Amino acid sequence: MESVVGTVVVIALGLCIVAMGAWQVKTGDPRLLHSYHYATTPVAELPALARETGAGLISTGAGCVALGASFMLPLVMPLGLILLLGGIAFMLYAIVRHNGGLFTGGEAGYLASMGLGKRLLIFGTIGLVIAAAVAGPGIYMGMTGDVSMLHSYHYEGVAAADLPRFAWAEGLSLVGLGLSILLCALGGAGLTGRQRPTWALALTAVGALLFCASLTALLLFIPYFGGSLNP
Repeated sequence: MESVVGTVVVIALGLCIVAMGAWQVKTGDPRLLHSYHYATTPVAELPALARETGAGLISTGAGCVALGASFMLPLVMPLGLILLLGGIAFMLYAIVRHNGGLFTGGEAGYLASMGLGKRLLIFGTIGLVIAAAVAGPGIYMGMTGDVSMLHSYHYEGVAAADLPRFAWAEGLSLVGLGLSILLCALGGAGLTGRQRPTWALALTAVGALLFCASLTALLLFIPYFGGSLNP
């Protein structure tokens, strides 16, 4: 029953996101975005920003729908991940391209007015805390072979002889997720404001790719070793 409710909630959320994206694509109105995502976008580019981020929302929402359906049809999970993560990445790319940065004004204008060093300290500290919270359990699993931090249905079907390799694979995936979050946080510090330094774009791109690869591995290793993604 819980899995059915979860599936319905995820699919409903995905459909709402698709509807928001479709509205932006149709109207060319960016008002559904936070003001700091279009505060310094040239007026002539606002419709393009709205439509491109709307397309990203449609992809993201479709990914949520596919992931919700994967509880019943596990084979659609890779498609859901591609649509979800690809949509988010495309939205961020569109915002940076048209707005000059992720946070350039509005409610987050104070961030854009900070010096780069201060932004790196703030974003880096937040990213490091989140990264440690994500990677810590992964390091523990890899070192001890203990997978009890996962939901029981993730490892109930895994053969006892495979548990150490399973723990190592899941742990490494979590470490990759944590590192990707830190890289994206540091890159985001550089992309705040109207500057687009090459190092910040590179860090964000590497972080995004690592995040996608790590999340995909984290999920796919479960059925690969004989576990289940469904409660």
